[in-house]
Amino acid sequence: MGMTRRQFLGSSGAAVVAGAMARNTAFGANDRVNIALVGCGHRGRQVTGGLMQAGAQLTYLCDLRQDRMEDTWSYLSDEQDAAPALVRDMEEVFASDDVDAVVVATPEHWHALPTVLACQAGKDVYVEKPHSHNIFESQKMVEAAAKYERVVQVGTQNRSAPFAQRARELVAEGRIGKVTLVKIYGMLMSGPFHLGEAEDPPESLGADGWDTWVGRATREWPYYNNLFHHGYLHFWDFCGGDFSSDGIHQVDLALMLLGDP
Repeated sequence: MGMTRRQFLGSSGAAVVAGAMARNTAFGANDRVNIALVGCGHRGRQVTGGLMQAGAQLTYLCDLRQDRMEDTWSYLSDEQDAAPALVRDMEEVFASDDVDAVVVATPEHWHALPTVLACQAGKDVYVEKPHSHNIFESQKMVEAAAKYERVVQVGTQNRSAPFAQRARELVAEGRIGKVTLVKIYGMLMSGPFHLGEAEDPPESLGADGWDTWVGRATREWPYYNNLFHHGYLHFWDFCGGDFSSDGIHQVDLALMLLGDP
């Protein structure tokens, strides 16, 4: 059974997300932060819901599909009365004075560019993990955050969990002795992936939606339904593989426990 919105917002996961961003925000405690969500999938809804519960005001939803924006607002609508603007072009989000911070929850090949553009526009950013498709993109994101003096937080929010903070203290205190070797395990359940047959993109993507979604890919891609719905995780054009898409959680916690050497 899937977790309902209310169940999620009452869970420790929502508290970690909301608390982590609240502690790192550039705004004063008495200011209400206006946020926009770019990428209206399941994870984006969860993160945005946690931030709204912490007091943020949702002013924009951005996605290539109108139906996904409408579904997302339906999911979040009892957190505030005023409906957000629904836009397909993220440039409208970055140009708006009604946006202080942006949640980037797109597929990972669309993490870097929105983050850089948001920084250039003076917005702070919460970007889902893995924060980039490759090291070059990552470097540009770091440079943009520094140049435009923006807060950019990555969605490896396990760092904010009390158990992780306590574990770091124990390691720093030498409770387990000198650490000379760290092994990291990722235990994902998976099976054979079938790409399926190429077909016409759904009308909900619009005339240019599929080309926009493909974005930075090194070759042209026809539309595959299984590719669009998480199958992109199997292809280097869109993803760094299980190591980056999920393993980054475990790798990041290991780095944190060692003191981020």
